[in-house]
Amino acid sequence: MNFNEWIVKKILGKKGDSKKYAGYLEGWVSIIGNLILFLFKYFSGLYLGSISLIADAFHSLSDVLTSVVVILGFKLGSKPADKEHPYGHGRIEQIATLIIAFLLLIVAYDLALSSFNRLLKPQKVEFDLLIFILLIISFLFKEWMARFSIYLGKRFDASPLIADAWHHRSDAIATLLVAIGLVGSKLGFYRLDGILGVFVSLLIAWVGVDLIKSATNFLIGEAPSDELVKKIDDIVINTPGVLNYHDLSVHDYQNEKYITLHIEVDNNLTVKEAHDLALRVQDEIKAKIENSQVTVHVDPRGERED
Repeated sequence: MNFNEWIVKKILGKKGDSKKYAGYLEGWVSIIGNLILFLFKYFSGLYLGSISLIADAFHSLSDVLTSVVVILGFKLGSKPADKEHPYGHGRIEQIATLIIAFLLLIVAYDLALSSFNRLLKPQKVEFDLLIFILLIISFLFKEWMARFSIYLGKRFDASPLIADAWHHRSDAIATLLVAIGLVGSKLGFYRLDGILGVFVSLLIAWVGVDLIKSATNFLIGEAPSDELVKKIDDIVINTPGVLNYHDLSVHDYQNEKYITLHIEVDNNLTVKEAHDLALRVQDEIKAKIENSQVTVHVDPRGERED
């Protein structure tokens, strides 16, 4: 059991398999972590008289906003279906992903701008070992927050957590660049942090665009993954009595997948036998694909449907 898994088990207990509570956990860990980092950097900056540390402290404080978006996304997304939203509110999670992705683009722009300014007007910064150590500690802590978010995001297939992880990582990288800038300045490479900053800002922008693309595709309604189609194919084809199937349709509403398909059966089956076969396929898909609602239509082999 790794450290991240231990935290989830220790804090959530029996709720450890709940996607909603995993989102809450990531959000609150991020908020508390960023507040601790803010206080750590701010008072260290005041004590050492370091403007860069104080500025970095407020950068960490601003990251609380994205964590609030995560918590609200999971809270609203877990609301049950109602008259206006018969398929639930799960896609709100993708809207949260879009918001965080746009915030990432703003971070990328800000980092690129400051990096270009450093390239055009390199500044000599006095190296301070204590400040350097504090920055490395901040970087490691923020990188752990990113990896914790990625762990939860992959475990629960939650894109907002992956998006928030990259927001943590962007802050970690920004802090690391300040530390590298100190070393570069000491060695006489005054443009080093600016050069690295440009490349990192491009990486963050690419991640932001990729998240926007994936969230938008999900909201518009993308085709099911090849992995999911193969899983359904294996279930249906290996069900005794099913000769073939067609018209597979999957609508993913984040919290639930609505799956419909037509199976072809022998013409000589009775209505009851065909009905039981459809139920068998339906139950098998539900058992092997979590949070799925399945509808199976029966077609006699070779007969027209329209």
